This record gives sequence, structure tokens and C-alpha cells, in this order.
Amino acid sequence: MLDRNVEFIDVLEVHDMFALRLATSTLDDAGISYQIGGEQPRYRIGPTGDAELDDMPLCKFDSVIQVAREDEKEARELLAIIENPEPVPPDE
Repeated sequence: MLDRNVEFIDVLEVHDMFALRLATSTLDDAGISYQIGGEQPRYRIGPTGDAELDDMPLCKFDSVIQVAREDEKEARELLAIIENPEPVPPDE
């Protein structure tokens, strides 16, 4: 349970469900509590109807992941690869 008196800091902005799930899984594995703000789907790619947002891996939206100020440095280090992925070199 998150403490309501904790100051939360934005550490990553994501724009699709894949990045969101990758980031939150990374924080979960590290034992860092977080909250997500701004989850507003813009459009969905794939089937329409009664599907849940989690069932739509290519859903596009803007979300911000926030962590407690005391976890900011570790969270930024863990999430840096998501924010600035390194390109894979071409096979030679």
C-alpha cells in the first residue's frame, strides 16, 4: 500500500502498453512502489469490443510512472534503457 504522505516524482513517460508493462515489471522486480498517472487510451490496434486494456498490447496512450522521491535515483537507473534504448547493431 502506498503512503499518501509520500512525495511522488515523475521518472518515466510512456506511450504504449508494452513500455508501461516493461517499466512496471522492472520496478516490481526491484521492489520499488510506484503509481501511474495519465493513462488515457487514444486508440487501439487490434480487435474492438469488450477487451480489457491489458489485453491490448499495442494500445497507445500517455502515462507517467511516479515513484517516491527516495526511490527516484534507483528507478531512473533501472528505467533508463526503456527511455533511451540502445540500437541493436546490424548483423555483419
